Amino acid sequence: MSRDQTYGGLILFISLIVAIVYVAAFFAPWISVYFSAWPVWLSWWAVAIPVFLFVLAALLICMWIGWTMLTTPPPAPLESEVTPAAGSEAKKDAQT
Repeated sequence: MSRDQTYGGLILFISLIVAIVYVAAFFAPWISVYFSAWPVWLSWWAVAIPVFLFVLAALLICMWIGWTMLTTPPPAPLESEVTPAAGSEAKKDAQT
């Protein structure tokens, strides 16, 4: 088994354990009926922590976008501005 497969199996196993603990904590009020040692307040934290992390991640992404827009110089114009020659307007006025 390669090192990548070992890491993949480790990630899978740890994720499975965390998912089981999270689901158990989420349903803590119902589990505490059967297991009195299981704290009921754990259900609140099972919702509060992921919401906090998702909001913080969204704000960090917004801050990163703002910083990038603030520090990036404006793009160069695609075409240079065309200005009429100094004498061309005088020639037009003389012709009319």
